[in-house]
Amino acid sequence: MTNLHITSVLPPFQEEELYPRATRFLRRADAMGLLEGKIEELSPEVVRRVARKLSKRGLASDVAARLTSAPTPSREEFARYLDAALLALNESPVPAAELTKLNSILGHELLADLLEISTASIQRYQSGDREAPDLVADRAHFLTAVISALEGTYNEFGVRRWFGRPRSTFGGRSARQLLTRRWTSHDDSARQVLSAAESLQHLGAT
Repeated sequence: MTNLHITSVLPPFQEEELYPRATRFLRRADAMGLLEGKIEELSPEVVRRVARKLSKRGLASDVAARLTSAPTPSREEFARYLDAALLALNESPVPAAELTKLNSILGHELLADLLEISTASIQRYQSGDREAPDLVADRAHFLTAVISALEGTYNEFGVRRWFGRPRSTFGGRSARQLLTRRWTSHDDSARQVLSAAESLQHLGAT
């Protein structure tokens, strides 16, 4: 379940160049299982609070320092810092947290199928009883990127359905069918899936 339910937007985030940056940053953190509690207001204080929480996990600490320092960053600084924070999240897998969040959204059967592992292994990795292998961590991190893009358009049921629905973009196949045979995030098929999900942020659901 997403923790983002934005009902109010405070300056400067109502501006065109900042709103999408801020929401993508928050959705990515949420899809990675790094947000705690509901977020209903998009404001500088909320962004600062999230940045501080990420910093405690060793993520984007330099960006958090800039966002939380006085005076309040300018519009251009906010844009630059949000881009840097999102890049840091993109490059920083956190397998246990990500698997827990993915399991809550996709369900253990679909997640196990996409990761090509057993449901028992998912439980061990997300609990921390065993460290996730690099391939599993890579796939889980990739799936959080896809889901963070989809959650701007779909609810959880729609996200699950998106993975199984055949699409002309995929040559009549589904995303689930493309992510097979020991796939990694660097495969052309995986990049195609992510590109399709990200396109919905600009073009709307298809």
